[in-house]
Amino acid sequence: MGEGDIDTSILWDWFNCSENFFRQKSITPENRVVSIAWGMSGIHAVRWLSANSPLLDAMSWDDYKEQMRTLFLPSDWKHASHMDVLCLQQGLRSFIEFSLDMMGHNNLLAGTDSFFNDEALCDTMDANMDRELARECNRENVTSIASFWDWLDEVKHLDERKWQRMEEIERTLA
Repeated sequence: MGEGDIDTSILWDWFNCSENFFRQKSITPENRVVSIAWGMSGIHAVRWLSANSPLLDAMSWDDYKEQMRTLFLPSDWKHASHMDVLCLQQGLRSFIEFSLDMMGHNNLLAGTDSFFNDEALCDTMDANMDRELARECNRENVTSIASFWDWLDEVKHLDERKWQRMEEIERTLA
């Protein structure tokens, strides 16, 4: 990671790429921080690494990630990210695009007490989906589906049907 502004999504992407690197190279948990930290550049990161090298060499990956969040993100990043999830609206996009966007925002909160579990994520998606889709979900009793992934799949199908009906109406009116 180099110079430039680091926000929550950039840091999360870097964590994710690092974890993929660990898997591909079979890096053991005790060697993760050492294998990745020293590749960072940027004056603030290099100074931080230099000042904390003995501590970093012994640090777990989870502790390192927390230190990175503390160093690079604003102190209210959890609250801001939590609010981003709560306020995300489906709008005029497909439900699957909306749900993937919301899950991506929620992933930024993984490992924190602000992370939305499946039930909370389902409730938040339900509250912020397109009103017509919400009515269709209610008519089809989608809320009775216990599994988050089964619920997501069913809502996706209902949304696809909604978009097909809208396209048929547009063709009829054209």
